Amino acid sequence: MPERRGLKHLRYDVCIIGAGADGLAAAAHLAAHGLTVMVVDGAAATGGRCVTAEFAPGFFASPFADELPAIPPEIFFGLDLARRGAILAPCERLSSFADPLRMAVIARVLADASCNPHKPGVFARTPAEEPYPGEAWASRARAEIESTVAPEALCDPELGGSALTLLQGAPGGLVAGGLGALGQALARAASEAGAEISLGLEVTDIRQRRGRAVAVGLSDGRECEARAILSTLDLKRTFLSLFAWNELPKPLVERIGTFRPAPGIARLLVALSAVPQKPDVAQLRRPIVLAADPERAYHAWKSGVVSERPPVTIRLVSAVDPSLAPDGAAVATVTLGGIPHRPFDGPWTHDKRSKLETLALALLEEALPGTASSVTASELIVPPDIENRLGLTDGDLMGGELSAAQMLGFRPFVQCRGTRTPVVGLYLAGPSSTLGPLATCASGWAAATAILCDLKGQP
Repeated sequence: MPERRGLKHLRYDVCIIGAGADGLAAAAHLAAHGLTVMVVDGAAATGGRCVTAEFAPGFFASPFADELPAIPPEIFFGLDLARRGAILAPCERLSSFADPLRMAVIARVLADASCNPHKPGVFARTPAEEPYPGEAWASRARAEIESTVAPEALCDPELGGSALTLLQGAPGGLVAGGLGALGQALARAASEAGAEISLGLEVTDIRQRRGRAVAVGLSDGRECEARAILSTLDLKRTFLSLFAWNELPKPLVERIGTFRPAPGIARLLVALSAVPQKPDVAQLRRPIVLAADPERAYHAWKSGVVSERPPVTIRLVSAVDPSLAPDGAAVATVTLGGIPHRPFDGPWTHDKRSKLETLALALLEEALPGTASSVTASELIVPPDIENRLGLTDGDLMGGELSAAQMLGFRPFVQCRGTRTPVVGLYLAGPSSTLGPLATCASGWAAATAILCDLKGQP
């Protein structure tokens, strides 16, 4: 699929910062409704975390996650992703009591997006004032949280509101060919709808006129004007990096400055010369979760250290998708939770990385005995690597801690629910938005819905 690396014009209806899943879904939705759309990303390829990499000759894996939160069916089919190459192998999981609540929140955000709070007129609607579903949740039983929390959503079970981590999106299933196939399908959807995609070009700043976001500055010195700007970067990267500190109201800067990051993760991609042996072959296709103490791991992360027993999920991804490894070989991934972006005693040195890799390989051997002797190559990814490759503050894939003060109506702006921000003309999708942790593509779709409502008077 051809991807344009230069801008054909310098004025669009919408400029989208970031060519990840949310940015591409929004671009496809907006372009399909007749708006001119430009997607700008400093990376060399589309997809964001939806990529597949060859980390050793003949061995492939998705570096940042094996699977993402599910894409809501109406968005998946609306973008025709299966026809465009995103073939999913359903994951094996039990239904969660949080699933109906999660879907209710998604529906509520989409409804809020179709209301125009800034412009009166025949198309304007009044946003609902009632709380989001789930805002009154009290803490659930500690055992329930400990048995369901994933490394990506580590929390302290003793904290009030910690049950909100259970709203994290249910896995959407492994994609044939890795998450890169999903990223390519989304890029096709955006391009075929008419959106332009410019890669290898950084957005340096967002520019305002009379209190409204009207343009973005580009790393080549040009300015791209737009009637609406959608950022899929995280909250701090969007506001504290793309605006001068004195351009925003002080209370807004203070609110963003106190937005707490979520515990980080590390990933180890492992090439195995042989497929591990298990009495029940079906077990190789399921994620393996090793018991851990999430409270201890959470407080270790807060102290800048790695717990001696962090939360871990292990997957033999090639057991579901054999195309990821050569015949007779295998690919395993180890996801560790509670990994600090910067350890208390300094940056991630070679020795610290080696120690963490040794721990991850030991946990892999514990889960799949006999793998230690068949490891031929591995690649360790820690939070600074995620920050450098995805542009996420502190390498935080969750876009902020999943806590009572930072979820649902409080994520990220209590006065601007859903996708709009206090800066008129600027919209937020991606990890720090309300729907960021709940579902893939949903925050981008909701932001596009809000932009259509505001610019064209239609949801």
